[in-house]
Amino acid sequence: MAAPAPRPSLAGCAPSLASLRASLRAASRDCLDRHVPQAAKCAAELLAALPPDPAARQRRDPRQQGTSTGTATPHHHHHGSPHVHFRTSTPVKTPGGSTVASSTPGASGVSALGAGSPGLAPGRPSLPGLPAHLGVIGGAAGPSGSGAGGGRESLGSVVSMGDASSPVAERSMAGLDDRMRMPHLTSAAAGTGVASAELEQLELYRQRSAERDEVEQDLYALASAYMRSHELLRAAHVLRDCVGGKARWLRTYAKYLAGEKRLQEEAGELLGVKDRPEMNPYTQELIDEIASFGEADVVNDAWLLYMQALLFLSRAPTAPAPIHPRGPSGVHGGAASAGQVDERLVALELLTQSVRIEPYNWSAWLRIAECLDGPEELEATLPFLPRCYPLLLFYVHATLEIHSAGDALHDVLDELEGVFGTQCSVITGMRALVHYHVREFDEATHLFESLQQTDPYRLDDVDILSNILYVSEKRAELAALAQEYSRVDRVRPEVCCLVGNYYSLRRDHEKAIVYFRRALKLDRGYLSAWTLMGHEYVEIKNTNAAIASYRRAVDVNRKDYRAWYGLGQTYELLGEPFYALNYYQRATALRPYDARMWSALATCYEKLMRIPDAIRSHQRALLSTEPGDGSDLCLRIGKLYASLGQGAHAAAYHRRALAEGLQSGAGAAEMGRVYLWLVKWEMRLARGEGAAQREDKGEGGDLEKADEYLRVLEGTQEFRDEAKALRKELEVLLLSRE
Repeated sequence: MAAPAPRPSLAGCAPSLASLRASLRAASRDCLDRHVPQAAKCAAELLAALPPDPAARQRRDPRQQGTSTGTATPHHHHHGSPHVHFRTSTPVKTPGGSTVASSTPGASGVSALGAGSPGLAPGRPSLPGLPAHLGVIGGAAGPSGSGAGGGRESLGSVVSMGDASSPVAERSMAGLDDRMRMPHLTSAAAGTGVASAELEQLELYRQRSAERDEVEQDLYALASAYMRSHELLRAAHVLRDCVGGKARWLRTYAKYLAGEKRLQEEAGELLGVKDRPEMNPYTQELIDEIASFGEADVVNDAWLLYMQALLFLSRAPTAPAPIHPRGPSGVHGGAASAGQVDERLVALELLTQSVRIEPYNWSAWLRIAECLDGPEELEATLPFLPRCYPLLLFYVHATLEIHSAGDALHDVLDELEGVFGTQCSVITGMRALVHYHVREFDEATHLFESLQQTDPYRLDDVDILSNILYVSEKRAELAALAQEYSRVDRVRPEVCCLVGNYYSLRRDHEKAIVYFRRALKLDRGYLSAWTLMGHEYVEIKNTNAAIASYRRAVDVNRKDYRAWYGLGQTYELLGEPFYALNYYQRATALRPYDARMWSALATCYEKLMRIPDAIRSHQRALLSTEPGDGSDLCLRIGKLYASLGQGAHAAAYHRRALAEGLQSGAGAAEMGRVYLWLVKWEMRLARGEGAAQREDKGEGGDLEKADEYLRVLEGTQEFRDEAKALRKELEVLLLSRE
């Protein structure tokens, strides 16, 4: 496995706090308006963690302004804007002819792109591995560049539902917002002209989209009301004739969610006959519909690009590539055969273009992480992503997803804490996850408990905390946690998983399965519940259900090493080591520095009598252990070498097993078998017996060392008699030498 990708940094190009605050505020509002709560929550939590704005506090305090209550106070914008806007109730004529009260416009415009990142025009470079002939539309061929409009609603737009503002004020804010949200692109435009053309194209598209969205804002408000009342198809039907970017997004998104809802309803009972992964019934219809919008409208709309990616990812996945039997290389599930396009790479291309236009859509970043298969793909994708704070969060999340956690992640989180502070729940939660993935459970527990104290109703990652308490066998703490969060929200999948872990620790496996099934009824894509339910079925010897659960976990996330490992264990219990070998190989490919994976693989090789492969696997496991923890592995390697008749190698690993055991504090009773083997080996060398004499490079066995080992064994109850018998043989050898 390759080393983790070089970590990104915003040193030297970080935005000002005022610009960052405006971007986050606008992003949270826009994501809420577009019904993407996960992205809105992330942006709002980062916004709340920023230090307070002293200028805003002064504006709120009339004593510092020297003005009386009720006086219209001018709202001066930073960046040296010459425009002054007044808050007033004076009616202003809007382009649609209606009369509304004017208000200070919110931040709007195009989101920040990465400094030096590829441009946004249709001719922009694409990710490596994507066929050059494939356009970003990806579906049925539609008219190119001649769509009927549609575009991205600017973040925090003043033409959102029910609100309007002075057109003069809106025009004056456009240039200011572009400077705040795209400072690098503005500077690049002065030097090259290419970035200037792209910025002009985006600005024209934004203005055209805003006009269309303003005309359709009443229908959009009605569709939003239907969305909030869970009438998804009704919301899509209301917007059937709309051409604005926001309306097109909401129509396609509502229909996509309706398809996902239908899939869950028609799936039937968990692990039943009908319960298998299926494609969203509206996928192809929506792909064709987006293709009909016209390429020029889609490539400049971050949300339609994101929608396209969701549709490609909802298609049936391509079969994973086969695993090389000798190592972890080549595990890139989803590799397409010749002549086919890997839809995972198509989705990755679309998502990359989307976050370059709208970098605060955290949901899109999460989907990018799902598309990546390893550190190599992460490293290849990073140059195409915008340099912004979500990039740092994404780097940490994606590195954890591909199981490459290391100390470099703490450096990234330190950089984020320098901006958002140490009390930001998003960053603290990620730091706890880093400790969890490197098995530093005490540090992870401390951070999760601090989050629980500052935000007692936060349910994110509570299932991870329950896993830590389960592995640590802290039954009382796990019981208290389950009771506390069951009172908060008992119908959250994370809470059901928490309660299931509690019953599993009590060895009440049937009841644990009930709660894991309950979590899956709430969310069939909940990975942890599938894997943990498989573990419970193994405990009650229901291997068929265990295999089905693990396979569903792999369908949800092919990078879940626990599911592959569970499949290997289950087939090993069934006495099928050849099948188990395949799944253990996948687990070691995903988790190459986990000694447990390699030890399980070595055990399979032993059962198949592939001793050299078993030795190599044990040696890989030994590389991943801490000093003092490898005594058992060394002993197993030594026995395998002995079975091959390679006594010198066997003796070397027995000596290492003895040293590791003594370092870990093991007593003579625990190391008795190692002492006995070494005594017999030294005596064989001294007698000059066959293979031992040929392998010995010295002058015979070390009888003094053998005598030392025997004195240790004579002090034990279990090996005393055998040591006395060997003592007599040793005395004969000592006399013969004299």
